[in-house]
Amino acid sequence: MNLAELTREIIEGKGYIILPDLLSLKQANKARELILKFAQQDREDGKLVIQGAKERLYGLIYKDKIFAKLVQDKLILAITEAILGEDLILGGFSAHILHPGSTRMGIHVDYPYWAMSSPFPKYPILEIQVIWMLDDFTANNGAPLFASGTQNLATTPDLAKFEQNAEKITGTAGSAIISHGLCWHDTSVNNSDRSRISLLGNYTPQYIHPLENNLFDFNSAAIENSTPQLKKLLRHTWMSKNNQIYGMKFKNN
Repeated sequence: MNLAELTREIIEGKGYIILPDLLSLKQANKARELILKFAQQDREDGKLVIQGAKERLYGLIYKDKIFAKLVQDKLILAITEAILGEDLILGGFSAHILHPGSTRMGIHVDYPYWAMSSPFPKYPILEIQVIWMLDDFTANNGAPLFASGTQNLATTPDLAKFEQNAEKITGTAGSAIISHGLCWHDTSVNNSDRSRISLLGNYTPQYIHPLENNLFDFNSAAIENSTPQLKKLLRHTWMSKNNQIYGMKFKNN
């Protein structure tokens, strides 16, 4: 599929696409090992977000170059910029660890939609989510559930309709799911004997307040040595001490 077909599938079709094998198995395994290591450190420091058998790890951009590289993936940015505009920002980027026995998260739409009243505006599109698979996503290890086409409804999820229509999205480690923020989805139960790990990226237009605090665990050296693209995604190029407002470009159609 070409770029126009991929974006059309997200906007008007299923509401999500799967991009297989963006990472090699070696790269996916390296990112997975780093997440487990950093999660253990944050657990000991009392910074890890723990919800039952689920854990969330933040501040990844500053922890290792591999994570900074992933949020700037050329194909991911080509697709998200085609939908959200070239001045999009990174609203969040975190690791999601589903340990054995973890239950469903709950059917939802993504931020900023869940912070708004339904029905939601269909346009402009306010969020695109990227799920990086660092493990194979299988039928029994917590693979996400998506209800195809529900982004076109632009409403709060209907639980009965979701259960009737949702499908598990499986794939191999190194693949990525890109989804419309309005597409109803959930995690499934991890019935396996191994933790299932993913990375969750939240991309929004520049005028949406970020979901996550991109200064959490801030490392100045990591930013000083980063690319202009990453500084832009994190709004660091707009954080002048001399200007009263952010130096944003607004592109009106």
